[in-house]
Amino acid sequence: MSSYYIDTPFDRWLIFDISRDEIKAISFEKEPQGYHLDGYIKTSVLKVFESKDFSHFDYCLLDVSDLSEKQLKLHNFLISTKIGGLFYYSDVALNLFGDKRFARATARLLSLNRFAFFVPCHRVIAKNGLGGYSKGVDLKKRILHWEGVKFNGG
Repeated sequence: MSSYYIDTPFDRWLIFDISRDEIKAISFEKEPQGYHLDGYIKTSVLKVFESKDFSHFDYCLLDVSDLSEKQLKLHNFLISTKIGGLFYYSDVALNLFGDKRFARATARLLSLNRFAFFVPCHRVIAKNGLGGYSKGVDLKKRILHWEGVKFNGG
């Protein structure tokens, strides 16, 4: 497996772990790791950043073969969401798993998301605020701001 990086509008690098033409993971890091991302994937990522249109990304490249049934259900829901859309943990739990009391379990599944940004777990928030994010709430807020979400006080 090899790592490739590309700069983002969020003061972070996206790191793509790729093996045999499949993306095994995408993560945000403060420093670049591996090689410059190039080719088809780079082109599609840049189109997403320029147009704010996730349809430019080829989701078939993501290796989801080891996701559980619940993870895959959440994964498919997230990639169907639109830019700037926000969803409460409890509503996602109710709609996907039949009970809003599964909100914490839903948050746990979101924390296992290996495909940062492109499987947009950042769009799921708490009713009393943004909720958590594996790389920090500040990054979650920057991504949501880039998507056009407005926050109280700025």
